[in-house]
Order: sequence, then C-alpha cells, then structure tokens
Amino acid sequence: MADITLTAAVRTNLNTLQSTASLIGDTQERLSTGKKVNSALDNPNSFFTASSLNSRASDLSSLQDDIGQSVSTLEAADQGISAIDKLLDAAKGKANQALQSKDTETRAKYAEEFNELRTQIEDIAKDSGYKGKNLLGGEGNDLLVKFNEDGSSDLNIKSVDYTDLDSDDSTLTLDAIGTTVKSQDQVDFDNNIESLTLGTEKYKAEVDLGAGAIGDNLVGLDSIATGDTLSYTVGSGAQVDLVVGTDVTTVGDVVNSLNSVDGVSASVDVDGKLQIVSDEDITFDATDAAASDLGTDWSGASAATGTLDANTELKDLDGFAIGDSITYKLGNGAEKTFKIEDGTTVGNLKTTLESADGVSVEVSGNQINVDSDKEDLKLGFLQGSGNSTIGAELGSGTGVTVAKDTQAQERAVGNGWGDDNLIEDSLEQVRQTQLDLRAQASTFGTNLSIVTNRQDFTADLINTLEVGAGKLTLADSNLEGANLAALNTQNSIATSTLSLATQAGQSVLQLIR
Repeated sequence: MADITLTAAVRTNLNTLQSTASLIGDTQERLSTGKKVNSALDNPNSFFTASSLNSRASDLSSLQDDIGQSVSTLEAADQGISAIDKLLDAAKGKANQALQSKDTETRAKYAEEFNELRTQIEDIAKDSGYKGKNLLGGEGNDLLVKFNEDGSSDLNIKSVDYTDLDSDDSTLTLDAIGTTVKSQDQVDFDNNIESLTLGTEKYKAEVDLGAGAIGDNLVGLDSIATGDTLSYTVGSGAQVDLVVGTDVTTVGDVVNSLNSVDGVSASVDVDGKLQIVSDEDITFDATDAAASDLGTDWSGASAATGTLDANTELKDLDGFAIGDSITYKLGNGAEKTFKIEDGTTVGNLKTTLESADGVSVEVSGNQINVDSDKEDLKLGFLQGSGNSTIGAELGSGTGVTVAKDTQAQERAVGNGWGDDNLIEDSLEQVRQTQLDLRAQASTFGTNLSIVTNRQDFTADLINTLEVGAGKLTLADSNLEGANLAALNTQNSIATSTLSLATQAGQSVLQLIR
C-alpha cells in the first residue's frame, strides 16, 4: 500500500470516511446494547463504579429471597397462635359449662374435653412450622434474619415452646385437669414434729402347702388327705370351711375361695407357697380327718399387722392410693410435691423429706418420726381421683391436725373439678394463658412489621442501585439515533467528496490522451 500514491484531497476524504465508519460502529453498538459504556475501554471510572453498584444490588436480591421466606415463617407462627387462641376460648367454655353443673360425672366429662383441647393446642403448635423452622417449637427454632450483605444488620427472632404443656420448658402454662389441679386436704404440722402415723401395711400371710402350681392336687401335699377341713376367717366375718375332696380339690380351689372374699387377694409364688394379702386380719385353722400332719403348714399360719420399713410401698398402706401426692414446705421455701406411684416406697418418702435442710426422718414400727430443727415443716396432701381415705390415717401422729370433711371425697371424684373454686382456678389460668399468648402474638407481629419493612426497603434500595448504575452506563437512545443519522449523512457527503477528489485525477488523464 505504501507504493500507492493518493492525493491530499483523496487521503483527507478517505480518513474522514474511516473515522465516520468507526463512529457509526460505536453508535450502532450503543443502540443495540442500550449502554453507552460497554467495557472498561469506554469509560473505566463509570464502568467499575456501575459494576460495584450492580454487584451490591445482586447480593441484596439474594437476601431478599431469604427475607421473604422469613416472612412466611412468621406468618405460619401467627396462624398457629390464632388457632390456639380459638382453642383457649373453647377451653374457657368447657370450664364455664362445668361451673354451671353440680353433677360430678358431668364435670369429669367436661374436664376430659378440656384436656383434649390441651392436646390439640400442642398438636397445632407442632404443625405451625415452615420449611423446617417452627417458631412455636421451642429450642433450636430461633429465626435469624439478615438484612445486608455482611450480616451486620439482622434480627434474631426467639422461638417459644407450645408443643408440650406438661414440660417445664413450656412457654405456656395450662395444667391438665385431674393430674395437676386437684382437691386438697391440707395438713399442717407444728415445729419439731415427733412422729407421723402414715397408716398400716396390709395384712399378709404365707401358707406353705407344698404346692408347686395352682393346678396341683391338695391330696398328698404335706400330708393333706381327703376329708381334711381347711378353715379361714377374715376379720369379723364368718368362718369358711373347705373340705378337701368335697369343697376343694386343688390349690387353685383354695385360691379361688380366698379371692372371692372382698379385700382379699391370694396367689401362689414360684416357690409353691400360698401368698395372701388382705385389708383385714386373717386367721387359719384345720381339722385333721385322716391323721395327716397339718399343724405346721396351715393352722400355724396367721397374718399379723404389717409394720413399715424402707421397702414398704405406700400404695399398700391404708388410706393411700396411686395418684395421691404429699406436699411439703420448709419455712418460707417453695412448696414441693411428692407423688405416689406404683413402686413408690416409704424409703423414697424418707429420702425426699430429708432433702429439706435440717429435716431428719426415722422409720419405726408403723410410724415415721420426723424432726425439723431449723424451720417449721408443713405437710399437705393432694388426694388423687381414687377413693383413698388419706385424711384419717394421717391424723394420728403427734401434733397433727387434719382438715377433713365430707366434701373432700366428693371433690376427689370430680376429676379435679369437684368444686367451684378449682374450676375458677382453671378459668383464671386460661385467661392468663390467653394474655401470654396474645403478648407473644404482638411480639411476632412487631417482628413481622420489621421484616416486611426491611423487605420493602431492600427492594427500593436495589432499584436505587440499579438506577444509579444505569445513569453511568445506559445510553440515550434518542441521542444515539440522531448521532447515527448525522453520521450516515456525513458518510454520504464524504463519499461524494471522495468521488470528486478522484475525478480531478481523471481530468489530467484526459489531457494526456
């Protein structure tokens, strides 16, 4: 190309055309992309500033999705609270219905329905989660909402636990009727209690018939023969005579005869011995009709009054039943409850009472000797739903006064709602529970307002960032269109002038010819 000689006019027009073509290309790119800055070569400052703004907008857009999910989690919890509040209204209605009735069975029925409503409250709380996060589900369900890119701005929403109302960790307090709200016969003791008669153990006897099983034949066992008469008397009842071979044939026949007496329980243990437990004393005798040796095995066995020891189960004591409770309070301390269950022993009670500072307990005979050398020890009793006669047996200890009346037994049958005061207590608890629930709803509502406000703010901020980036990089399509039209006109003119410039050389060629 260096060997080609162009006139100054031609070269000038050629440069103009090349420059115009480059400008047309740039303008067309701006029109097609909509941006006046498409790379750092166009405008480094605007390009990198806009990139930073767009990156932050993108990060906030990702957070916006998480904020939206947090809103849904709060809404799920709020819906759960609304449903629980309705169930509490229903529970209040059941308590009011019980208050209007004086029939203990009807009150017990309403109490069962009340407890079922408690169960439904727990179930609704368990079902109020969203994507694995449940703000009514207790520990491990706190919700952390982040509002900016580095997490320096956030909101930690604390969860509550409504899923197990019987748990000590439950945020709501709503006692089940018949298990924690009971009629109470209060028993107070003077300071330095000397002794307390808890009642006597049931009468027990063991008779060695030499039997190995219920079905074994009596004849031949320890010299028992046909025609012998086995006799027993329960309390002040009439003597029962069992003639071997006529009235009884097997060990099982003897067991069945004893079990037919009210308050008597008979069985055969693994060693083949007849075990008898009775509410009243039992005496035994035998008439030897065939010179058999009965004296050491039958007539010599007589049940005596049982005495307390550490292994005696409280349910086996007169006046106690499973479900009863013993309350104790030392001085101004908190009242505690010792519940009688299957397997609860006198030793367990001793250990529990001695856990109070300055209290010592000794089991002797059928008494528990209690000493409190620091503060007054007060004991009370919560009678369960059974027909135990707890007051009478607990009233014989030194310095004991027992508040027992005919209404106590009636209240016990009412499954916890036996008298109006207990129902009023439940109503007050429901009211307080609703206040606590609505306070929590208000807290969640405040959290929801914060999160939705930040959600709207973040959306506006993203828009501001994107608009700001656009101001630095977006092209004015009207301006670029006008530029393209002007450049096309300029290109046409340059093409024409280039043509004129080349025509001057052609004129010289004509002269040569």
